[in-house]
Amino acid sequence: MKILKVAVLALFATTAVNAQDLTKNEIPSKLMSKFEKEYSNVKDVEWEMEGENYKVEFDKNRREHQVWYSRNGNMVKLEKEIGEDELPASISGTINNKYSGYKIDSIEMTEEGNKKTFEIELEKGWTNEKTVIFDESGSVIKEWED
Repeated sequence: MKILKVAVLALFATTAVNAQDLTKNEIPSKLMSKFEKEYSNVKDVEWEMEGENYKVEFDKNRREHQVWYSRNGNMVKLEKEIGEDELPASISGTINNKYSGYKIDSIEMTEEGNKKTFEIELEKGWTNEKTVIFDESGSVIKEWED
């Protein structure tokens, strides 16, 4: 247990060193304009530097979003919560066939480059939980028990 506590503290310390919170004035105006044009009506906007990229976290329609932009303003990565109705049919089919009896608890879609993945938390009863990462075609990339 002591090792776990030390590991968690090290993780928080590393995150604090690598991520710097930014004010709106510290964001290049061209990038800020692009963000505001692409994402209107957002709440709880927080900017930070993550490595060489600008990362912005915000809520839109009560769903969490995270977008990474390069220094020149190009989107590098997007992560957002989505609803079950937004899942590709191929993934819904795989869940119905391979994970029969499981219920979807949450879904996070990640877009990086031209590739989309879907991290889905599944639950069955009170104690059986797993996380599965799918590609767009419905193939399982990775899975683990929670």
